[in-house]
Amino acid sequence: MRIVKIALFVIAVLCCSLSAESQQSGSDGKIKSIIVFEQKNDMLINKQYKESETYYDSRGNVLEVINYKSGKVNKHFKYQYDSDGNKIKEEELDSSGKIIESSEYKYENGLRVGKIVYDANKKIKSTKIYQYTTF
Repeated sequence: MRIVKIALFVIAVLCCSLSAESQQSGSDGKIKSIIVFEQKNDMLINKQYKESETYYDSRGNVLEVINYKSGKVNKHFKYQYDSDGNKIKEEELDSSGKIIESSEYKYENGLRVGKIVYDANKKIKSTKIYQYTTF
């Protein structure tokens, strides 16, 4: 059983280390989703739990990540991107799918210049401004 657990870990590491570039190479090589399972072995009881789910768009961008703890949703995130592949929106959801927090990202000339974080009631929690120094 320990070998199964190690094999699942190796598969998860290999799958998660795939770059967006390799996901975009050829229509047969694109990854739409990755689901990771964990098998827990106790003296007499063996249980298998879903550990995480990750979904991608056709460009290799992560659209959704769901992390589980003991088979139940623990963390849930959704993402949106602009036509250049820049992340423009991120949502954190609770186990029932309600938004806990959301973030919007702003870009200028291909660089992230701002981030606004909202609470569940769409009130601003924080604002970040990114300032770059160039040579």
